[in-house]
Amino acid sequence: MSYKKIITILVAVVMAGMGCKKLEFTPAGIVSPTDAYKTEADVRDLVSGMYLPIAGGNFYGGRIQRVSELMSDVADGSAITGYDADIYNFRSSADAGTIEVYRDAYNAIMRANTTIENIELVTSSVATKNNYEGQARFVRAINHFEVVKLYAQPYGYTADNGHLGIVIKTRSEFEGSRSRNTVKEVYDAVLGDLYKAQDLLPATNGVFPTKWAAKGYLARVYFQMNKMDSAYKYANEVIIGSGATFDASASFATKRFNKPVTSEAIFYLVNEAGQGPRFGGLRNDGNIDQSLALPITAAAYTAGAGNTNDVRKIWYTNVTGGFGISKYRIADFVMPVLHMTEMKLIRAEAAASLNQNLTTAIGDINDITNRAYGGTKPPLPVSATAAAVLALVRAERKLEMVYEAGDRLQQVKRIGAKGEPSVSRSNAPWNCNGMVLQFPAQEFNVNVNFLPNPSGGCL
Repeated sequence: MSYKKIITILVAVVMAGMGCKKLEFTPAGIVSPTDAYKTEADVRDLVSGMYLPIAGGNFYGGRIQRVSELMSDVADGSAITGYDADIYNFRSSADAGTIEVYRDAYNAIMRANTTIENIELVTSSVATKNNYEGQARFVRAINHFEVVKLYAQPYGYTADNGHLGIVIKTRSEFEGSRSRNTVKEVYDAVLGDLYKAQDLLPATNGVFPTKWAAKGYLARVYFQMNKMDSAYKYANEVIIGSGATFDASASFATKRFNKPVTSEAIFYLVNEAGQGPRFGGLRNDGNIDQSLALPITAAAYTAGAGNTNDVRKIWYTNVTGGFGISKYRIADFVMPVLHMTEMKLIRAEAAASLNQNLTTAIGDINDITNRAYGGTKPPLPVSATAAAVLALVRAERKLEMVYEAGDRLQQVKRIGAKGEPSVSRSNAPWNCNGMVLQFPAQEFNVNVNFLPNPSGGCL
């Protein structure tokens, strides 16, 4: 991407993603957004550029996991100082390090919107045009989804989901007086983009998202909404049709975050030549042999490493300095953001919640436990009740998904929103003010229509 286009994007991000006053001048040597994109190659560059913030350290490359774990019941942040300590203590403020995820998410959304606005420049083939638009809608959807989960109370917090969510951005231009959309509106927009993405994207697409990635996120989104019939439907479609395969080998624990990409990957992020290893935040946060910037609790370590027959024990470390997670230990790995194990967990819990398709659910959870324990743990019998399936799936999910994309925090919230007892660390309720991040001050300091979240606090 050219220097001028990069500068144009950065100026637009500052204007569109943050609540600053609109700039009324064009700096010398910088082209306007309307003049920056003239060819199909320009759109292709935009599409490639959408993934830079997504894979960066402020998003899936580390920050989403970190801030989520700080509010979950796995991390031990007792020795952490600064604004992350505020997040850990459930009192996130506008100065508490909340800007990074927010800024980079809207950066990616802005690039996706710009791609869609210039999609008519793609004339080489209908398939290419659909692919680029599908990728843009996919990127826009997953970024809105991740932000609303962190900056708003979950779906189900209110009966009509009319509580405040985030701003939905479907235009690249600056909109300085926007108020927050409701959580229902945000989820509707996310689903709408994913529906279109699954229709536009091809079944195979190199390292870029496919129709199966869109379906996988539909399963994940519906699961977070506790809409189990739809969650089951899309997880089932991905498991049956995506071509990704469940890794039943005992060595799966060393291959999920390794290179080459795992056979389970449905959507994944790679290291690009010339950029150096990505995902450094993940390596540093959990690893004893790095900085161990975010240890785990002794209880989490015992739960993960206490069974000597569980091959996942290699994900946990215990040496002088504390307990940690070594999933992301190697320097250069491919990161599956969405994988078959998660799809099986979603399908199994959805089936158990509905008390339907229990044979399939039992098969899914037995696949996971047989792999993890090498056949030393008795499988669930075919006569197992829905309650027994549900309990085992949730227990195994906590072990399988540890430190992955903020999953544990969101499960605490989802289960609480479902109407079941659910608390995080120190019995912090799933719906307390401190379980969501505060917005950056730039949003509400200059925009009276943008309401901040209530002051933090849980304990």
